[in-house]
Amino acid sequence: MRIQLKKGRDGPSTLVCIREDGSRTWAKEHPFFPLHDLTHCAVESVLGLEEAFFGLIARGWEIDDFAKPGASASLPHDALLAEHLVGMLDRERALPQTLSAAEVNEAVAASLPHESFQPITDAQLDAARALWLDLAARWRGLPQGATLEIPFPARAAA
Repeated sequence: MRIQLKKGRDGPSTLVCIREDGSRTWAKEHPFFPLHDLTHCAVESVLGLEEAFFGLIARGWEIDDFAKPGASASLPHDALLAEHLVGMLDRERALPQTLSAAEVNEAVAASLPHESFQPITDAQLDAARALWLDLAARWRGLPQGATLEIPFPARAAA
């Protein structure tokens, strides 16, 4: 799948996901969401979460499906895990120092009390942060009206 984030010239940015079969889904985005979506891309790519946000889109979900009433109740484990990990990393960027994998795992475990998960390692957390930093720098460096295209799963730019 290809992820395209277009910086709006006079309005919101746009997220477009183009699946392997050529079908696509898209949405206009609040200014918060491009960096949040890049966090999803980084976390899901590093951890190999195939049934989280972008993995579900690759399998046919529409972006709007995630906002439908009751959608969260039908999300697979990977999607719930990714959402909590992404939320932790989004919040972490407002902190004076980064969190350890143990701190992230403790918070995720508290958020998913009935779900078991494979704890994230410091190496995985560092890799997700590094990939996000690369993607975010590419996004921030784009002029208005330009599009950042990322294959999913993503890799850091060479």
